[in-house]
Amino acid sequence: MPIDLIIPSSFTSNLPSLMQRSMAAAAIARAAAIFKVDTIYIYPDPLERASEARRQVAKILKYMNVAPYLRKHLFGIDRDLEYVGLLPPLRTPLHKEKVPLRELVLPDYREGVVVKSSSDYSVVDVGLDKPAVVEGKLHRGKHVIVRINKVSSTYLRAELVDREDIPVYPGYRVVNVKTKVVDFLKQYDGKLIFTSRRGVGIWEVKDKIASLLDGRIGLVFGGPNYGVFEILEHYGVSPYDFSDLVVNVVPDQGVATIRVEEAVIITLAILAMINAMRGGADRWRGAVAAEEEEGREEAEG
Repeated sequence: MPIDLIIPSSFTSNLPSLMQRSMAAAAIARAAAIFKVDTIYIYPDPLERASEARRQVAKILKYMNVAPYLRKHLFGIDRDLEYVGLLPPLRTPLHKEKVPLRELVLPDYREGVVVKSSSDYSVVDVGLDKPAVVEGKLHRGKHVIVRINKVSSTYLRAELVDREDIPVYPGYRVVNVKTKVVDFLKQYDGKLIFTSRRGVGIWEVKDKIASLLDGRIGLVFGGPNYGVFEILEHYGVSPYDFSDLVVNVVPDQGVATIRVEEAVIITLAILAMINAMRGGADRWRGAVAAEEEEGREEAEG
């Protein structure tokens, strides 16, 4: 069930300070990691100029998703990251601590950054006492995932792996959408679910959502000042031009507005519950079928 978040560049535009924006970005990062989101897409909001907020949020999301031992390589001193020390860590499976090499359990999957390269091999810092060496010439500073297969006297023998091929959650990706949101939505390779106060209560369409959970799903959110209807109306279209699923995740909300980061974690939690209920129903049907088959066998016997 790959899930993507599709959020507007303006999602922190109502927050005046970098500290508040950092906290909001951290809430998105935590929600994405908890529910194993694949990609966070940040699309340009045509109704608000939010280039600074967009840059800051994207950078903070990327920073939090990188293993701590790599941040010195990938991020220098940056004013946009002034408050990252206050943010809760993600501690995803690839955010590993340094361990003595004798305690390394092989194969071990780790994030790394290329620190040296020749025509035949590349040296990768993986946060251990020895670097990893992989075949091939890679650009210095490239962020990679490796599988360590053997510890030798001078280095760790490893190979590059794709994030889709590792047995644990690799963290989310962050993509800044360069095109208009309408063009992005037309080209999105999956089913779209829009969130809006003007949508139908999500539990009214839970069965339809459950039927989509085997494929890729993109959850589309509006901003603090303009929702998905207003943003798309700027281009003369509606969410219903892209999907028949426009849902209100809190139909009886007790506050004037729900923040984007709150809507994200509520929506992801509901989808996880729908998925769990679907699995429970499948197990129940399987158990009933097994009991019926057993009864038939006894009757025939």
